[in-house]
Amino acid sequence: MTDGSIDDEPPGRVNTATMTKVRKAVPADADEVARLHVRSWQSAYRGLLGSEYLDGLRPEVWAARYTFGRVGLRMPSTLVAVDGAAIRGLVTTGLARADDIPSFGELMAIYVDPAYTGTGVGRLLITAARERLRLVGVPGVLLWVLDGNVGARRFYERDGWSFDGTRRTAIFGDTPVQLMRYRCAPV
Repeated sequence: MTDGSIDDEPPGRVNTATMTKVRKAVPADADEVARLHVRSWQSAYRGLLGSEYLDGLRPEVWAARYTFGRVGLRMPSTLVAVDGAAIRGLVTTGLARADDIPSFGELMAIYVDPAYTGTGVGRLLITAARERLRLVGVPGVLLWVLDGNVGARRFYERDGWSFDGTRRTAIFGDTPVQLMRYRCAPV
């Protein structure tokens, strides 16, 4: 799931994307990325997913799932946005996991540290992800977004993504939620 409060810029927020660089995630990034990932979920999905589920998320569990530094055709690739030594966001791409469009790429995750939403970091990450997928040569890209996450949906729509009519139900904790599939061209 790729939503979150990505880049709806609040008034008075300074754009820090010009100070931020994007690079490949490495194994040493796992703990910091996992803490950012959990903070982002707890911020973006509060009110959309159960509080008990969100409060129970543990960075060490997430860090153990990452495949940073591994290479393979079906292996996802993660980029991180860094400002100095601090990681401000992440984006994960790979080949689509959808059976009906297997030649597509997929934006599997994009999250920005809640303290840096609205600063251009999300825009920087999605641009880097689209470039990465374009270089792989996929004809299109998909992502799944939580139906109720209006800010993320608006962010994707401004970037040229559109809902393709496909929905699925996912369960997080005890909460069933609707996910919507969006598509776009990789460039």
